[in-house]
Amino acid sequence: MKPLRIGLLGCGVAARELHWPALRKLSGRMQLVAVCNRTGAKAQAFADLVGGVDWYDDWQALLARTDIDAVDIVLPATLNLAATRDALAAGKHVLVEKPLAASADDARAMLALVAQYPQRVTMVAENYRYAWFVQRLRAWLASGKAGRPYALHWNVMNCMTPDNRYIASGWRSSAEFPDGLLLDAGVHYVAVVRALLGEIVRATLLPSRVQPSLGRFDGGSLQFQTETGAHGSLNLYFSVAGLRERRLLLLAEHGSAEFDGERLFIRSSEGETQELRPDDDGYVAEFQAFADAIATGQPHGSGFDEAWRDMQVISRSLAQPGQQQSFLGAAT
Repeated sequence: MKPLRIGLLGCGVAARELHWPALRKLSGRMQLVAVCNRTGAKAQAFADLVGGVDWYDDWQALLARTDIDAVDIVLPATLNLAATRDALAAGKHVLVEKPLAASADDARAMLALVAQYPQRVTMVAENYRYAWFVQRLRAWLASGKAGRPYALHWNVMNCMTPDNRYIASGWRSSAEFPDGLLLDAGVHYVAVVRALLGEIVRATLLPSRVQPSLGRFDGGSLQFQTETGAHGSLNLYFSVAGLRERRLLLLAEHGSAEFDGERLFIRSSEGETQELRPDDDGYVAEFQAFADAIATGQPHGSGFDEAWRDMQVISRSLAQPGQQQSFLGAAT
């Protein structure tokens, strides 16, 4: 089988540190043949990094190539709609980084593109849907050993100063991306809640602002309830001095699970098991799912509709901070 030929749009830190290592591990299935960045020097440097592939400073030139099957869009979320629209019009399959879009209007336009191009695979790169710890916890719950899960609490805390490599580009704190870090990072954690506990039906977000340079809000606590009756909190704070934490706690009738980013503990009255994370948080697996969907025509589980549900929980809650939002039947 010939490898899937990939064009990469966006040569920033996420492409360099997250996407390229995954693509390199899948070199037998996927071949990166061209890259594009609006800053030509950056595109050329990335092309050299990955082995001397072709580079462009205009994505239309890359998309015009007939030897590219699919594109990996790793641009600021403010450009997702424009890049996706152009890629689909050029006949390419699309993998686009989360969050789906910068606004609800853009997200709805992205959903319309799926309907307009049903012959193309359209997928959001939500790596947590494919991460080992999520799949392991889903298997534990499905086994019945845990009993009914009733609560999930997740603390994600660090200090992202303005010179942080993920912040320095500025788009996450711009007026064009009003929901900032809480949306950009928050969709990860919402996706996991939905995967483990079902749809979120009610949520309230209490935001905070410590560093004005990071945007309208740089932290907050999302309190939620799911369709299964489980409840919990996502405590996401990005200006915490002197503390770095990533701790998930899942409570069930007959046991509990704890994940600290590297180790997964599952505990019950029978004892405790401990497992080390064996993967890269799902990046290789999401690219495999993308390639499989193109090869077989089968669903991949991370469509634009799923990303829209993730996004809504954060965006609608941020639109009215401190007020409970209902998501019953919310898919539009």
